[in-house]
Amino acid sequence: MYTHDRRVTYSEISMNGYADIARIAEYFQDCSVFQSETLGVGLEYLSENHLAWLLASWQIVVEKYPEYGQELIVSTWPYDFDAAFGYRNFMLQDKQGQRLAVANSQWIMVNTETGHPIKITDQIVRHYPMTEKADMIYAPRKITFREVQEAREPVRVPRAFIDTNQHMNNAQYIRTALEYVPEDFHIHQMRVEYKKAAVLGDVLYPYIYQDDRIMKILLTDEKKKAYAVVEFKELDGERND
Repeated sequence: MYTHDRRVTYSEISMNGYADIARIAEYFQDCSVFQSETLGVGLEYLSENHLAWLLASWQIVVEKYPEYGQELIVSTWPYDFDAAFGYRNFMLQDKQGQRLAVANSQWIMVNTETGHPIKITDQIVRHYPMTEKADMIYAPRKITFREVQEAREPVRVPRAFIDTNQHMNNAQYIRTALEYVPEDFHIHQMRVEYKKAAVLGDVLYPYIYQDDRIMKILLTDEKKKAYAVVEFKELDGERND
């Protein structure tokens, strides 16, 4: 397990005074990058070997949102590799060790010259110590979206959303989806299924579904081919007003 400490800064909190679900996803994403750098298979190694890890899915369960100034422990560990896929858990704790959030994720190793998935080599696998899966209820990777959808105004991908892979960063899909979530909708679980990478200047067409406990946001291109599907879920039996 790889662990690092951080503190919630003022620039990281939402208008409600805590780090939101997109920020938690960024904490986890940073932690995985830090681990890979520490193990010698970070950004430079991947670039030299024309490789990249692309996120296929998130499942993040939040038990308590971290507040401004709070000291945190962020942890991550891989628990399986299978062909081109890597599976990784994350955990967010306070300084006393209380669990604030836990996550599951699936990643795909891609050859950046061809854009195609590639089998994860034994050389890479050997760098990562394997750990047992986190104690959580695991949801499916795929998110069905058969409900009636409401179209919203298109959003153009700005330069600020682009990362070193020249794609829209994973967390920015979440930030885009959060714009459609009502203030009184308290997110307990988020799932994201990434389908196609958006790049600078692409236009996202949002489609929304909401019931009492679930919101789904589909982000597509002009032909309604999906970039990502984001699902937010409230805690059953409780509404945070």
